[in-house]
Formats: sequence, structure tokens, C-alpha cells
Amino acid sequence: MKYYYLIVVALLFTACSKPPKVELTVKAAGITSGTVIINQNNQMLLSQNIKDGDATISKAFEAPGYFNITVVDNNKPLSYRNSFEMYLENGSYTVNVKPASKGAYPSIVTASQTQLQLSDYYKTENDLAGALNHTIDSLITYLDTREARVLSKKAHTAFTDKTRGYQIERRKLEPEILNAYIAKHPDNVVAAHIMAQQYLDEYPVEYNSIFKKLTEKAKSTDDGIKVTNKLSILTKLLPGADAPPIAGFTPNGKVFDKKTITAKVILVEFWTSTSQLSEMNHSKMLNGLILTDSDKKSFKMLSIATDGNKQVWERAVKLSRLTWPQVADFKGDSSPNVANWQIKAVPSYFLVDGQWKILKANIDLVDVDQFVHDYLAKKG
Repeated sequence: MKYYYLIVVALLFTACSKPPKVELTVKAAGITSGTVIINQNNQMLLSQNIKDGDATISKAFEAPGYFNITVVDNNKPLSYRNSFEMYLENGSYTVNVKPASKGAYPSIVTASQTQLQLSDYYKTENDLAGALNHTIDSLITYLDTREARVLSKKAHTAFTDKTRGYQIERRKLEPEILNAYIAKHPDNVVAAHIMAQQYLDEYPVEYNSIFKKLTEKAKSTDDGIKVTNKLSILTKLLPGADAPPIAGFTPNGKVFDKKTITAKVILVEFWTSTSQLSEMNHSKMLNGLILTDSDKKSFKMLSIATDGNKQVWERAVKLSRLTWPQVADFKGDSSPNVANWQIKAVPSYFLVDGQWKILKANIDLVDVDQFVHDYLAKKG
């Protein structure tokens, strides 16, 4: 009897000492032969065969985190594969995939609170953008068909423009979806992860407002820190923010001092001597961007070159007969001006007020006159 108790204790110890794992059951009705692939950071970690609609994975991962799951039906083209994101930590998951519903987020049964929050986000996304997602997928699928490839150039361009228009409309929904989700789940931690994957540059005001609503726990995650760092840069150019510093020299060799430019509105241009568009726009600026005489008295311009060669810059300024203040530091794309003002293309234009506060970032040159007129009218 003594040995019996020793055996029972040993078995219990063995059971308790088993390392914890992720137990993942994937149910994909209709797939007789397929594959489940798990990726993280664009690296494949494992794959498991699907047989008669089922696959079982038991795996001890190094750390919990977000993983990309791809379900492939071997009997269909790869374009029919279903990819989705999951948060995996030790415990069990039952994933019900709908192979016929391409792009639809699966039903997931688990005790993981983070995964449940993630599922709720994708449910909110589907509620607000599911129909638009389906439309975009259908258009993209059609553009890849033989029928689309034989369209006339005009018809194909029109179809492409239509698809692009829907994609722009879809991107506009991203902040709205996050806002709706956070309203329902104010204590979630996954919104920071979602934001870290989105293009914050397009709607920095909206994203900055959304991020302020997140919990400190969400903000302190790795994704939350990434978003914090990104927004800290983007918000430097939001209306009302202090304009970033400007480093460089004037053509006479003096260090530039922004205090030398006084006006109610100042147009700050970033350009390079190799840009034909910059040269064309200089002609417009020389002829007078501002139409109203009273507006002209309250308006000045400053051009900052991103050239790396002093002689080339000086020659370009002279040949173009640029009469307003010119600045360059001859560091090219490595210039702190490029980094601080987040210059991604030249020419780029910004409007600041007399206190060097941002009025409008990345404004189109053709919109400057109307913006300046409206701003000065409001200021009286």
C-alpha cells in the first residue's frame, strides 16, 4: 500500500510538472485537406495539417503575444486563404473558421481576456466596415481577372480609380472604428496594438484624441510605447503646436534667426534645386500667391532648401531670382530640418502664425491664398 501511494504522488507530480502550452483547435468545415500556419513578425513558427476540417496544435511559445494565423485550403487557389490575428497565451482555444467567408474573423472560444477583447474589436470593425471590406475585396479580385486585364486603358483606369476611392474611404473609417470600440470597452489593452499597425500620419489629430482615452496599462505596453513615440512626433505639426526649429544659413553666411521674419502669417517652404516642381512653384510664388492687397501686408515667405551642396543651392537661388529669405544647412536628407518637420517629399509647405505656431501643415500651394485670407478675416 505504501508503494501505491508513492506511485500516485509521482503521477501527480509528473502531471503538475508538465510545461504549460497553447492548445489550439482549429475547425474549418469544408476543408478536407489544408494547412494551418502560425507566423509572428513575418517569421513562420509552425504549420499543421488540416484533415477533414480539423487541426490540433499543442505548442509552448516563448512568450504570449500577437500571432498571425493563416488557414489554407489545398484544393483552392492561394488567393482563397484566410488570414487573421490572434493573441496566444498558455491555455486552450477553439477557433471556428468559415472558409466560405473570406476575410471574416473567426469565432474563438477561450478564457484569454486579451483574445476576447481582440475578437470584440474585429466584431466592431465588421459591424462598421464589413460591407465596405467586401466591396473592396471584390473589386481587387476582379482587377486580377482576365476579364479586367482586357479592358480598355480608359475603362481599367476608371475601375482602378473607383477601387482606390473605396480604399481611401476605408482608411477614413479606422479612427471611427477605434473610437466605437473604446466606447464599448474602455478598459481594453488591444486598442494600442491596433493603433500601432495603422497609418497614424493620415489622421494624427483623431488618433491623438483616441490615444488619450486609453488606460495607462494599454499605453505602457510595447505597442502603446510605439504609438506614444510616433504621436509625439506627429503632434509637433498639429495646429497650435510650436513650429519645429530651423537650422541653417542665409546666402550671406549668417546663421538663420526666425525672429528676423515678422508677419501675421508665414509660408514655410521646403524645396531642393533638383526639383522641377519646386522651380515651377517658385514662379507662382514670385508672381504673388496672395491676391488681396491687405492680406499681402500680413504675409511673408521663407524657403528652406534640402540641398547638400552650397554652390548648387546658391546658383539655384540666383537663377530663380528668389527675393524672400532663403535658408540651407547643406546636410541633405540628413538635415535636422527634414526630421523635425517630417519632410517626406519636396516641395512641402507649412503655414505658421507670427508667434511661429503651426496653422496648417502640408498645405497645397494652390490653397494658400484662400487659407490666409480666411485666417486673417477671422483675426480681424
